[in-house]
Amino acid sequence: MRYIDNSNLEQTAIDIGWDAIRQNHLNNMANLSIADRKTYITGHPDWNLFQADMLALSHNKCWYSEAPIGNGDFEVDHFRPKNKAKQKIDYNNTKSKSLVHKETGYWWKAYDWDNYRLAGALANKLRRDRLGDCEDVKGKGDYFPLDLVLGRVANDEENLSCEEPILLDPTNPVDVSLLTFDKGIPIPATTENDEIDRVKQSIFYYHLDLDQLNTARKIVWDDCVSQIKDAKRNIDNSLPAVKKAMVRKCFEELIKLVDSERKSYTSTAKACLMVYSELDGYSWLKNLVRTL
Repeated sequence: MRYIDNSNLEQTAIDIGWDAIRQNHLNNMANLSIADRKTYITGHPDWNLFQADMLALSHNKCWYSEAPIGNGDFEVDHFRPKNKAKQKIDYNNTKSKSLVHKETGYWWKAYDWDNYRLAGALANKLRRDRLGDCEDVKGKGDYFPLDLVLGRVANDEENLSCEEPILLDPTNPVDVSLLTFDKGIPIPATTENDEIDRVKQSIFYYHLDLDQLNTARKIVWDDCVSQIKDAKRNIDNSLPAVKKAMVRKCFEELIKLVDSERKSYTSTAKACLMVYSELDGYSWLKNLVRTL
């Protein structure tokens, strides 16, 4: 997961006259029953007008998993679900039932662009890991777990500051900093118990531990390790007079590994660089890590 500055979508909204479109939808839903409102929202997916610009923001990658679009299917996900919101009673228990904590969903946020996240089907759809040794069905779907100890469920059209969302939000740089990777496997990057739980739940609901994602990130990790070791060898073997130039050359090559415009899973490469910067003989990497 990389930070996405979704404030850029404000210009998209201006360009397409979104305020008028949004207000028209809210007017049309004003007197509908809950069931009719859900049908209306499903039949009016105008949020797809943002998809092209959302793809541009992430360079054609899923905002949750950083997986490339390839020949897959991308969707504009409503971070706060538009029709119904629920959470597992115990996400650690594969047989745990789900608790619907908002039957009406966040319908009034259905046409708010700041509620949109670009999601690959692997993260957004409920599915079993068909390649891994796991029968659990995971995926975001209508799930939007809340901390109901520190907060509460907002009423319809109420200010949402009363809620404490659990899922990591790619548009929040602090949330993004809580997740890292070990050899491609997603793990918490924090020692705070509450935040560790948020990371673990995000891995579960976004299906970030899907076998094919772990495999793809492991390839990136291994490639990163290979290039780091090549760089170390070149630096160690360079003559004193040219060592600074060699370090610079190696930095310029290694920094391409985290170039989000051209690479997928750059957060995995960044994690790899950070791990190696702490190893004996790789202290020179710390200067590079500070620039990422």
